[in-house]
Amino acid sequence: MTDRFPSFGIGGLAWLLVAALAGASPSSQDDDRFEEAVAVFNRAKFLHREGNYEEAIREYQRAARLDDENPWIFNAMGLALAANGDLEEARRALEKALELNAELTDVHNNLGAIFSEMGNKERAFREFSLVIRDPNYPTPEKALYNLGNLYLREDNWELAYMHFRRAIEKKPSFALGYRGLGKVHLAMDESETAMEQFEAALDHEPNDIVSLYELARLYEERGNLDEARQYYRRVVEEDRFSTLGGLSLMRLDELKPET
Repeated sequence: MTDRFPSFGIGGLAWLLVAALAGASPSSQDDDRFEEAVAVFNRAKFLHREGNYEEAIREYQRAARLDDENPWIFNAMGLALAANGDLEEARRALEKALELNAELTDVHNNLGAIFSEMGNKERAFREFSLVIRDPNYPTPEKALYNLGNLYLREDNWELAYMHFRRAIEKKPSFALGYRGLGKVHLAMDESETAMEQFEAALDHEPNDIVSLYELARLYEERGNLDEARQYYRRVVEEDRFSTLGGLSLMRLDELKPET
């Protein structure tokens, strides 16, 4: 069995979900069916990226019927199902992907994220640990970040900090690692250090709306309203239709400078 579709990535939930797809040629006897599967899969990817999750899921299901031995179809389907709020079906799709190829570390990472959202910390920890133990996994910082998030949810600041720090050690430009450290410092009421970490995240990813929003909120708490408005505006510019974009619009309305 080969992994046959070109690469793309989709993020979702509070976790880092990944879908790295490798390319290969179909066998000659399956050319027509494979070409149809590719076309349907590409249409599903487009719908997925556009946020049309229900249509994307239907197209992924069609692609799976055409090529039921390709684990990456089920991985992508799982991500779309998760984005659409159906975590149980997402779990099933990702587990199907691993039935087809248990060595797909990205899929283990995604399954860990789903278990985390479902509150199954033991299974989440197991999946993320499998990722970290894979010596050939090219992006271990992703699983370390997810483990940090898992400990952050449990209010285990020490272990959360350790995993976010390890993620940065693996990849010093990893913005999410700095964001995670910022959240740990926030939880420990260390706002000054938290701000430094959120700024570091923006150094590597200027469009990270979570760090932008946290900085806006912290500047507002300090009474530095000009800076707060600046960061709220940047959140809105990045994604006014997100939850943080909506909250930022409300804060901007309430923080209008006096005329």
